[in-house]
Amino acid sequence: MKTLMIGMLSVVIAIIALMLAGAVGRGAEFPEHPLSGDYRRAADELAKALQNKEPKVQESLLTEAIDRAVACLPSDSYISARLRDMKSRMAAGGDQSEVLTALKNIVEDLRFRPIAEADLPVGFPPCTPVGEVEVKRYPGYRAAVTRDNGTAFWRLFAHIKKNNVAMTAPVEMTLEENGQRPVLMAFLYERPDQGTPGEDGTVEVRDLPGGWFVSTGIRGPRSNQALQLARQRVEEWLGHHRDKWQVAGPPRLLGYNSPFIPRDKYYWEYQLPVREKSSADN
Repeated sequence: MKTLMIGMLSVVIAIIALMLAGAVGRGAEFPEHPLSGDYRRAADELAKALQNKEPKVQESLLTEAIDRAVACLPSDSYISARLRDMKSRMAAGGDQSEVLTALKNIVEDLRFRPIAEADLPVGFPPCTPVGEVEVKRYPGYRAAVTRDNGTAFWRLFAHIKKNNVAMTAPVEMTLEENGQRPVLMAFLYERPDQGTPGEDGTVEVRDLPGGWFVSTGIRGPRSNQALQLARQRVEEWLGHHRDKWQVAGPPRLLGYNSPFIPRDKYYWEYQLPVREKSSADN
């Protein structure tokens, strides 16, 4: 994990350098998630019930609010599953303070909107909502890639400056199979027809294939705990969908923000590449 944190720090330093160089942060905007309105409505339902402080009344209101929030969300939503679990815990007489804290965190997750400091590469899908798990398809893309050994960002920074390549978000880190250590770092080109594939010293410009990724959104400061929880969400989701999807490669971590953004506004995605199972795989 120490090496992972060093790699994540390198991403932050890279974005700082690029911002100071004027390469990012000029009118960037992320596309809105297609279900963003549904997530906001779910958050509003929960928030209204949380405003009542009378324990017995609040429990009844929360039970009803959870049902309405779940109805706003996709049927296979990870957040919906969490909400249903909390409803069951309340009905079983579980610790209400823990449930209330968890519900407040879910409201903050549902209302969170990533801050764009650079545009996404062309054709990239919207950011996954925080705390949610979804599978989404990415187009093929071109990227400058180098080994992540603590000085990766300097090499990538020099490469895009030399080749007049604008910074995009996110910065990509490919992790080991076990998700413990970054092995590659990449700056993504804006378009797959931009520049030319090939080696540039210790940096290689690669054309990377599109494909399916199981993704979960993360907000706030980077920490081992946050990454571990994200990994657990993705693996739990895959466990429930093992009949359709199987892992197709190592995990990756996508970083979207620099320290110019308040720490509680940072946004990340933890992702696993997957492929659809054929009948022969079952």
